[in-house]
This record gives sequence, structure tokens and C-alpha cells, in this order.
Amino acid sequence: MTNTAEPPLDPAWLAGGWFLILLFAGLTMVLTIVGALVARSGPIRLRHWAEEAGGRLRALYDAPREFEAFRFLLSFLGKLAPTILAWLLYRMLETTGVAQAALAALGVAAVLIFLFEWRNREIVEHDAETYLRRYTWVLRTLHGLFRPVVWVLSKLVTEAETGEEDEESEASEDEINAYIDVGLREGILEPEEEELVRSIVDFGDTQVRSVMTPRVEMISASVETSLEDLAKLFFESKHARLPLYRESVDQVVGILHIRDLFEALHSNAGSDAARLSKPPHFVPETKVLRELLWELQRERLQMAIVVDEYGGVAGLVTVEDLVEQIVGDISDEHDEEEPAWEALDDDGFRIEGRTYLEELEEHFDTDFDDVSYETVSGLICGELGYVPKAGEVFETQGLFFTVEEADERRVLRVAVRRKEVAAETNVETVAAGEHNRE
Repeated sequence: MTNTAEPPLDPAWLAGGWFLILLFAGLTMVLTIVGALVARSGPIRLRHWAEEAGGRLRALYDAPREFEAFRFLLSFLGKLAPTILAWLLYRMLETTGVAQAALAALGVAAVLIFLFEWRNREIVEHDAETYLRRYTWVLRTLHGLFRPVVWVLSKLVTEAETGEEDEESEASEDEINAYIDVGLREGILEPEEEELVRSIVDFGDTQVRSVMTPRVEMISASVETSLEDLAKLFFESKHARLPLYRESVDQVVGILHIRDLFEALHSNAGSDAARLSKPPHFVPETKVLRELLWELQRERLQMAIVVDEYGGVAGLVTVEDLVEQIVGDISDEHDEEEPAWEALDDDGFRIEGRTYLEELEEHFDTDFDDVSYETVSGLICGELGYVPKAGEVFETQGLFFTVEEADERRVLRVAVRRKEVAAETNVETVAAGEHNRE
């Protein structure tokens, strides 16, 4: 039996093979870097990068499920590429008949993979923003190549989560409330901290109509108003933005920023309010605050016009309103001091009509869950069926409300007392529906 030597490989073939391996090695390094950058960078850094990149990458970032699918794909490719490189190197050396060198190459490849990971960790921790900008074109190319794969992955994740998300969210909320109760009972949480955590938990379920500035309290202006008059209105209201309407408040056509107004006045450009304003952003009054905050952040907006089920304007809401739901009232030097509960001599309180019924429940240990109103003014006007005049008294839930100030639309200020206190002072009352208007 004779051994026949295999013919030597074509040098051109060898050169081409090594060239492809080196080329793939460079691609592997890039893939591992971009995979690590996108997989390990925090949301704030990624948001800034997406805003700078713009175009399809910004749109991808704004679609959370597709972006997570893209991150997963990049991470997978970054792990797969070094493995393929090691296999190619092994096959190349094995083909040339250098078996021992092939085994050594596997060891070298393992070291390279470790070095890749170590280097990527250094990049992400110390210079991620620079490398994200540098490799934006790579990410844009990869997204274009693997867009169908990303779409399929995002749909698979969506279908897998359908039907489970609500149950998990509800269970999670119950668990959080249980932990809060334990933390408060054990002294781990202070009362102020407990209130903050509960505000965050409740934030996701609260609807816009609970925090908006109602229509009757909106400060707005006709789009036909002169720039000089608008400047006076800004000065008087101490607001930075005003809704502009055409014919009526139900036809809001723009949001005017004070900066744009004064720039036009300073330059004497002769523009009108409509051209200076930005398009309004409309939201339904039933939208939950969590979704609205994310929406305003995405669109870079500070104000939204709230509409009711019939399309009429119900009020407006700002980012500040949403943040105050979590951290409490935020006041600056221009804000009017919020109405305090002014104590009266007979154990009663003087409050404003816009005071929420929840505050009454806390102060007087009563329950207004069976009514659909949210404020004291809404309760009094709704139960009586009209707007009462100053001096009229209304009784409900063991409380007496004496109207001290009102206009043609709402109750502005009332004195509230417990029933037994009012009886001692001989206050005559009007029950809901029993008043005959003259």
C-alpha cells in the first residue's frame, strides 16, 4: 500500500483565504464593539445617540419592542462572530496540514475573544458616546440588512407577552403595595417616602382628567389677538406658553411660546400669532399619565390640549402637572401660593372650590366614592343643579358647605364644617334638589 502525497494548495487560494480571514477578523471586532455598545449602554445615552443619528435609527429607538429585538440581534452577532472566526482559522490551518497549529489557533482564538470582551467593556465604560457616533453608519447598515429579522423578532416577543402583561402588571403592583406596607410598619420607610413610592405606583393608572387644568381655568387667547396684547397677557398670567384658538376655545389651533413672541416683537418682523405658534398636541382625557409622559418626552413637548369624548376642549396638561403627581407641588417665584386650609374658630375650614374631594376625605374622615365629581365646586354645583350664590349652604355626607364666593360658572371659596358644629351655630341648610330658584 503506497501513500500518495496530496498536491500542494494553490498559493493564490491560500492568499485569498487568509485575506478573507483577516477581513472577517476586522468585521468581528466591529460587530463585537457595536453589539457591546448597544447592549450595555444605558437608556439616556442611547436616547441621545438616537436623537443625533435621526432617520430610521431614531424611528427604531422610538419603537421599544423593535429596538430591543435589534439589541438582542446585535448582541447575538457579537457573540457569534468570534466563534465563526475561530472555526475559519481552524479549518484554514487544518487544510494546509498543520494539525497542531490548528489546535493552537483555537487557543489563540479563545484569547482573542477574551480580549475583545475586555476591550469592549473598557469602551462602553469610558468612551461609549464617541464610539456610538463613530459606528452609527455600521448600525444603520446592519439595521437595513437585518430589518426583516428584527421585525419578526419583535412580533414574536409581542405575541409571547400578549395576555400575560396585564396579569403580571397587576400582580407586580399588589406586591409593591405589600412591600410598602411592610416597609412602613417596620420603620424602613418614612411616611414621606411611603407617599412618594405610592405616588409612583399610582401614576400609571391615573387619568389625565384628574390632573389637567380644567377648561374654565385655562388662560388662552384668540389667534387674532395682536402681539402687543399677547405680551400683556403673558405678563399678567406668568405663563411661558398660551393656547391660541380660532372663534372658540374648542378650536385650539396653536401653542405660542413667550420666547417666540418676544423675538418677533424685538425684530419687528410684523408676523402674526398664528405663524409664531406651534401645532397643538391633543390627548383624550382618559389617557393614563404614564403613557402621556412618555409621549410628551418622545415629541419634546411641554403642553398638551385635553379633549373630551365629543372632541371639545376639556382642559390642558403640562409636564409639570405630571411631575407634580409624583413629587408634589412645584412652585416658583411667579406661582400664586396654593390655597391653605384656613382654620375657622368653630373647628371649620375655609377652602377654595377647586379643592379635591380626596382632601376632604382625609380631613373629615368621610367618603365621596359614590359621586362622580372631583372638586368641591363640582360637588356643590352638580348636586344642586346650578351654581349657588354667596351665602347659600349645602349639606352632604355629614358636612355643611357655606358658599362665600362664586362667579357665574363655579364656586370659588367655601367654609366647610361638620354637621354637629353647624347645628350649634344654627346654620340653615339647603339639601340637594330642594332649593327653588327665584
